[in-house]
Amino acid sequence: MGREAWLLWVAMLAIVATMEVLNLLIKAGRRPLPWLGPISVFVFVVGAWALRGYGFFYLLGPFVLLGLLLLLLDHHQPHAFERWGLTSAACLYTAFLAAYMILLRNEPDGLWWMGAALTVTWVFDTGAYLIGRRWGRRKLWPSVSPGKTWEGTIGGAALGAGLSLATVRVLGLSYAQAIGLGLLIAALAQLGDLVESAIKRQVGVKDAGGFLPGHGGILDRIDGLLFSTVGVYYFALLAGR
Repeated sequence: MGREAWLLWVAMLAIVATMEVLNLLIKAGRRPLPWLGPISVFVFVVGAWALRGYGFFYLLGPFVLLGLLLLLLDHHQPHAFERWGLTSAACLYTAFLAAYMILLRNEPDGLWWMGAALTVTWVFDTGAYLIGRRWGRRKLWPSVSPGKTWEGTIGGAALGAGLSLATVRVLGLSYAQAIGLGLLIAALAQLGDLVESAIKRQVGVKDAGGFLPGHGGILDRIDGLLFSTVGVYYFALLAGR
């Protein structure tokens, strides 16, 4: 997939995921600041595509200033500062983290790195679900996500680490690095899933949205990928690839 097509795909994911998390705020009785969500998607996603590497992080300052300007325009509304903080946090969670998919894709061999993040995350999620359903006994964190087990998590991580051995050839990693990459992706994917579960429990909903009937929302599908992509991006930088 070319860079322009990938930009449009990630932008669509970021837009829907941001809308879903802002709707969760509304369900929790917190009205987001107007326009900050759509603007954040544009700033972060397009900024990641236009500003390669570290230049992307220069957008954080303008994002905060722009949010504060919207706060000023909405100052007469009750709880405006609280709404600014919650809206900013929601946009950083979805739009800012989604922008790492653009950053990673733009790196040398970025298509392979992004492929590793996608496939290992998917294998971990699928393996953890199937193994946990069949052999899971000990709950991982029942107060956050009652269905997840230690057996499923460990089994999914082992499958992800095994799949990541393919990066030895396509990315030139050592076997130790490839296994480490797989375990890193698995750990971050699980963390991303738990974070979203905690947010949904705060609001009292089962799914973040209904974009995919029977499967929840977009955020329910990419919660782990948002976290694992960040880890793969920095792993690629540290590995010097």
